[in-house]
Amino acid sequence: MEQQIIFEDLHTDKNEIEFYAFYNQEDGSVFEIFPGFPKNTDKKFVKVNTEILDSIESGHSNIFSYYVDIKTQNPQLQKKANSNFVLTKIDDVLHRVIEKKWSKIKNPDVQIKYSKKNEVLEFKINPSIKNIQWPGEQEMIFLVTGYNDPNSVKQLIRFTVDELASFPQIHKIKLRSKFSIFTRRLFTNYTLEIK
Repeated sequence: MEQQIIFEDLHTDKNEIEFYAFYNQEDGSVFEIFPGFPKNTDKKFVKVNTEILDSIESGHSNIFSYYVDIKTQNPQLQKKANSNFVLTKIDDVLHRVIEKKWSKIKNPDVQIKYSKKNEVLEFKINPSIKNIQWPGEQEMIFLVTGYNDPNSVKQLIRFTVDELASFPQIHKIKLRSKFSIFTRRLFTNYTLEIK
């Protein structure tokens, strides 16, 4: 919606106006695109070409699909290699993670395993998406609850996507034979395996 406001509020042809992007000086992430040359600012910025503006306006990409290559002498706006993988929460509804034995999901994005013997709950990310940089929403929250009852919370487990991508998240927890895990989904496919 913010991307549309840029063009709708101007009442002029975007090709007649130069656009610029403010970016983070430490990592090159873009956080604002605006019309006209910035005045009296200590923020770093680069010029945005019309091809990028058209892509954002049409919805083929968004502001998080780009970064500024700060390692070069002339910083320029670049498209991220993984620009199709911007994480946003799917919705605000809690979703129960289905047990693997009841699921048709063969290759989950996030795999959760519980070892009854060791009383360990382990979270792993799919190796095929492990090395992607994750812009956007980062916090993952899991509610360990009574069986099929999201109101009976036994434990809340929280970590970021970057932490999960770096190494499996392991939590020592003693659970009954029947329990459920609920989450606000950032990824599409999750499975739970109980051994």
